[in-house]
Amino acid sequence: MKPKALLAQLEKIRPAAGYLFLGNELFFRDRCRQALIQAVLGESSGAGEGLIEFDLKEQPMQKLLDEARTFSLFASARLIIGSNADAILPRRVTSRGDSPEAAPLAAYFKDPTPGVTILLECRRYDWNSREDKDKLERVAKFFSTVPQTVELAPLTADEALAHSQRVAKQHNLDVAPELLAELVEMLGNDMARLSADLEKLALYLGGRRSVTRRDLEVLIPEARQSGVFELTDALARKDRSRALHLVDTLEKTGEYWPLQLNMLARLFRQALAAKEQGARGVPQITRLFQAQGAPMWPARARQILEVGQKFSRLELERALIALFHADRDLRRERPNDRIVIEQLVLQMTA
Repeated sequence: MKPKALLAQLEKIRPAAGYLFLGNELFFRDRCRQALIQAVLGESSGAGEGLIEFDLKEQPMQKLLDEARTFSLFASARLIIGSNADAILPRRVTSRGDSPEAAPLAAYFKDPTPGVTILLECRRYDWNSREDKDKLERVAKFFSTVPQTVELAPLTADEALAHSQRVAKQHNLDVAPELLAELVEMLGNDMARLSADLEKLALYLGGRRSVTRRDLEVLIPEARQSGVFELTDALARKDRSRALHLVDTLEKTGEYWPLQLNMLARLFRQALAAKEQGARGVPQITRLFQAQGAPMWPARARQILEVGQKFSRLELERALIALFHADRDLRRERPNDRIVIEQLVLQMTA
């Protein structure tokens, strides 16, 4: 089950006897957790006596189950949360998950206590990691008798952008789609960070004006390394004067040039790949990279398209060679990093 499905389900029907949260995505994890608390305990009841938490790294599962079996004199409904659920897994889990260690849990869910909901959380692993995915599947097998499993996988770029737009709207934050897309990329689709930073921007601006890139640089550390977007635009237009001016500005802010070159090289590699595949529009570029598992959204696709239009295939290849040489030179002993970067700009805008 996806988080959205759980949130929709909890609005319509009573909570199940048990839930398993799998994955380390925090944005929806917090929302699903809060929705479950409200569904089990009620909007106005708060946590009180009805919310009980166990750390399964420190306490055995049997203690949690004993608590679930014990009727409470003070709470008619209870939510019992077991964090670090993966800590109780045995070394081997059968394909059916019917190991002896899982038997008490299976027995409980055959006859659960009325009014009690158990939430087990495994936040250690990332669904986007191949190695972690195998571990998550192993956890899912072990807890296969839990009635509902919620997969908390990291959001795609498109999903993060869509949710960021909703969060910005909730905070009455006026931010351009292109700038918001850049912020999504800067923070690696981390919706928890995006939500917090958008709220921070809303408090900072107080509804007085639209968000600017300078606002991002003031409040968000990652944005201070985003000058590559403007520099790339200048290089794509072969605007040498503008590019050198941006180099001067970035130099004064203490820019870390190897990171900027890495981002530039990635953009030019994508532009060359798009040109070689004959992608000539934003939809085609988006489909091309998404089919390869690379996050892509319209703002980035338009940038790739523009670079591909401004540079021929031979020029893109030469630009990548120049970027390689510049990156190599930055790692050598030299009198000044700026000389290396200015030489790169001269080569790419020739």
